[in-house]
Amino acid sequence: MNSYHIQLDDVDLNSCVENKNVFNILSFNLWSDYLEMPGYLDASLSFRLTQNYSTVHSTYSIQFERKIGPLWINIPCITDSCSGQSLCILIQNSCGSIKSCNKNCQLSTGSHTLEHIRLPLKNSFFEHKIFTKGQYKFKIQIYDNANTIVGCFTGYITLKKNE
Repeated sequence: MNSYHIQLDDVDLNSCVENKNVFNILSFNLWSDYLEMPGYLDASLSFRLTQNYSTVHSTYSIQFERKIGPLWINIPCITDSCSGQSLCILIQNSCGSIKSCNKNCQLSTGSHTLEHIRLPLKNSFFEHKIFTKGQYKFKIQIYDNANTIVGCFTGYITLKKNE
């Protein structure tokens, strides 16, 4: 098992091009600075909804890039799936202790926080030394049932191998 120190360097909140954001991202944080492979990226996400919203048919996607020199290079998906993931299931799995969150995937206007969002990470990707320590960028986009982006953010992390 490989272990890493993970540092969240920056988050560009609401980095969508469109101005049709239903989800206004307030914050994104990591629960721990320790990461094991295989394992989970454990995070929290706070957002404000501009309207009542049903996440039943909504999805999210995650895109990863690795900084090599001055360039950002797209990298393969390092979670179980990087696109078309159910936002409803994510909420159901992440809102156990959240009073503003309910298990039927209906969210009201206002602020919400999802704690302990656990994204499984594939070990096979990190077997190649070039893709371990260094800087990474990830973009998470949220889509409505018509596949229109209704929220997104970009984060920057640094991984350091624990010796």
